[in-house]
Amino acid sequence: MTSGFDAFSLALFTTLAPAGVVAFIALALARLGVPGREAAVRLDRMVALPFSIALVGFIASATHLGTPANALHVFSGVGRSPLSNEVLAAVAFLFLAGSYWMASFKERFPDALARLWLLLGIGAGCMLAVCTSLAYAVRTVPTWDTPFTPANLVLGALLAGPVLGLLCLGAARVRSRGLEAALAIVSFGALAAGAIVLGMHAESLGGIANNEFTAASLVPHYEAAVIAHCALGVLGAAAAAWSIRRTQPERLVIVLRITASILALLAVFVTRIGFYHLHMTVGF
Repeated sequence: MTSGFDAFSLALFTTLAPAGVVAFIALALARLGVPGREAAVRLDRMVALPFSIALVGFIASATHLGTPANALHVFSGVGRSPLSNEVLAAVAFLFLAGSYWMASFKERFPDALARLWLLLGIGAGCMLAVCTSLAYAVRTVPTWDTPFTPANLVLGALLAGPVLGLLCLGAARVRSRGLEAALAIVSFGALAAGAIVLGMHAESLGGIANNEFTAASLVPHYEAAVIAHCALGVLGAAAAAWSIRRTQPERLVIVLRITASILALLAVFVTRIGFYHLHMTVGF
């Protein structure tokens, strides 16, 4: 079993980093299609938010390595270790997103270069999401090595990430009816699919055991966490959807989207904590 601190730091990473990636992609898509220079500049400045969220998650995940020196050994397994691939993808995404944000402050930032940079960032972000979802395919940990693990992580990202993306768009004062509606729909869809997958995951735990204990005994309140996930997710997605309405003040839009982002991230976090406490090896 993992320690409580490990569970917290890793849950923070797999909550924040994937959500930050999806929010960055939402911003990038808005930036690629925005017609005005001023709006493009505001979107470029707002890249700092999803970048910072992903960075905080990455820093939190590094705390379970023991010492900073151990981080250097992670890269030695690139190509054969899922963990090493995940770390490399995270570094690549953070480098591209962070460097793009800094470069965008140049007075003459070529639009063609910006578009290429954003496309590379989108690619790195997708790779990070894929590598993170596959990092727990460990045969000796049957509670993690299931189809539910990557599905839960991706659906969690698609629940919280679009809501964060809406917050970024609102803070940048860019309103795109089509993109905003798409983000709200994706968030609601991920919540519905995620509730089903989490329920199936909880149901499957009773059939997993080693010579010491059953998986269900590790997290006896996992079903309660799933219920909390659904309740928080519904409130968050609903607040995000309500913020899309055009007949409300800009300040209210921001308040609704901040609230929605907090609720959506909490919804993902409660189940991620449970996931890490499910760590169980096959036994002796």
